Amino acid sequence: MKKIYDKLLLLLAVLALIGGVFFYFAKSQAAMQQQSALIVQPGDKPYQAVPVPNPAAKDAAWPEPGPQSSGPNWVYDVFTPPKIYLDADGNFTPVPPKPPEPPEPFGIYLAEMQRKLFRIQMQGYSGSREKPEEAAIFFFDEERQLRVTLRPGQTNEAAGMEVIDFKIDRRIYNSSNVEVIATATILDKRTGQEVKLRDTERLYEPGVTLVFRSEQDSSVEVELLVEPTKPQTAFETPAGKFVLQEINLEASTVTVEKQATEERESEIKTLTISNLNPTPAPLTPDALPASSDEDSAANFIF
Repeated sequence: MKKIYDKLLLLLAVLALIGGVFFYFAKSQAAMQQQSALIVQPGDKPYQAVPVPNPAAKDAAWPEPGPQSSGPNWVYDVFTPPKIYLDADGNFTPVPPKPPEPPEPFGIYLAEMQRKLFRIQMQGYSGSREKPEEAAIFFFDEERQLRVTLRPGQTNEAAGMEVIDFKIDRRIYNSSNVEVIATATILDKRTGQEVKLRDTERLYEPGVTLVFRSEQDSSVEVELLVEPTKPQTAFETPAGKFVLQEINLEASTVTVEKQATEERESEIKTLTISNLNPTPAPLTPDALPASSDEDSAANFIF
């Protein structure tokens, strides 16, 4: 009986194995059929043909065999020079660029600016305020560097002057400060004009004397007598033509235009007094000599 059971179990196992193998092959066949359905054949959608261009043949001009020189300054035919530069046009060159030329000098500088003193100055007086007509007035002749003493109404022909009037004013400020101002009115016999002189201030000529020199040309020296309110004055040197435009007495400066030429544009500069050629300072009343001539001695009255 036991042997019959073993045979049945063996039979069942064989049948199960045969069923599994059959099921496996059935599944594999179905998968292969599905995959073959997804494959697209090349004949289904053929590629479009692209035309190939046929370029025209060109003749090339080849240089002769061997290195080609770029000019006499390129000293190496095969290798480049040890240093190369860029010129003004942006091209390579073995020649070093020239340094920029220095600007053309202006050509002049302001050497002196002076207001000339009037040729007669008043230095003081001797006398009382109550009788100014009897006072002795002390003048100084700038041209002759001599002291001249006159009373009102007297004349000095050598100095070319006559005392017309003399006044002494006494002014009180803030009830404590007192200022005494002496004014002499003289007749300038050279011009026929009346001139007022004071002992507290110096009288200058209406114009300003300007002296221009050149650092490049020592022979250049231009002296101008100019009205400060009307400075438009033209002058010329080997460096060019110049026009004086403005005078600033407070800052001791002048504005000068160097006129344009075919080679250069106009240039305007403000010049200050240069110390290249210093000039002696003008004499002050304290430094004036005390000598007098025969005329002053004859007119001196105590």
